[in-house]
Amino acid sequence: MIKAVIVEDEKYSVLNLTELLEKYTHDVQIVEVFESGRKALEKLPQIEFDLLFLDIQFNDNFDAFEMLNTWQFDQLHVIFVTSYNQYALKAFKHNAIDYVTKPIDKDDLISAINKARHHIFRKKELDELFKTIQAFRKRQVAIKGQHETVFVPAKSILYLEAEKDYSTVHFINELNQPKELITSKHLGYWESELEDYPFIRIHKSYLVNMDQVQSYNTRTLKLYQGTKLDIARDRRKDVQNRILAYKTLD
Repeated sequence: MIKAVIVEDEKYSVLNLTELLEKYTHDVQIVEVFESGRKALEKLPQIEFDLLFLDIQFNDNFDAFEMLNTWQFDQLHVIFVTSYNQYALKAFKHNAIDYVTKPIDKDDLISAINKARHHIFRKKELDELFKTIQAFRKRQVAIKGQHETVFVPAKSILYLEAEKDYSTVHFINELNQPKELITSKHLGYWESELEDYPFIRIHKSYLVNMDQVQSYNTRTLKLYQGTKLDIARDRRKDVQNRILAYKTLD
């Protein structure tokens, strides 16, 4: 559900926008309405929301751009809803998602919501991925071998390789040397064990740490320490898309 706030001093405009959202969207919830730009500036930092519907000028001699310049809105998702079409360029310079003019055309509004939906859910996915990365960098994995259990930082694991009912963990030790350890756990176990961390199954025989991937092509990928691994034909597109998304995360 997208939590939205409306900042608009015309009651009819608020009613019209609310009705259109209720009729043509299924996942936008209005959590607050402000009729004053100054009041919005004061209260918005205390509210949890995803999307802001914002008029340009208000009766209290306060305008939207003053609001955006006064408070830190870098991560804010804004759709301007206004009668003033001459401010469109300025709005987009403030990273507006879209600019809808009054009277509101339902198709314009639906288009704006679709854009917002993409931005908001993409940001949430990246936020969750970032949290996962931070946890991953601190975690150690217990690898039980034939004679001992070795604790390896998850970030130091290069890849895991299937060996029938066993698997081999390839990793970099504390001396920055490549090592391997045979474990009685099969690859499916490790895929489940590491599912919250940036490992990807590229082949029935390989589970790879995306942090260790240096490059890839349509058939193989290369790790920073030089190992090249085959990518299964039916996994190529998904593997490439996921690695690209992970590697280009801000």
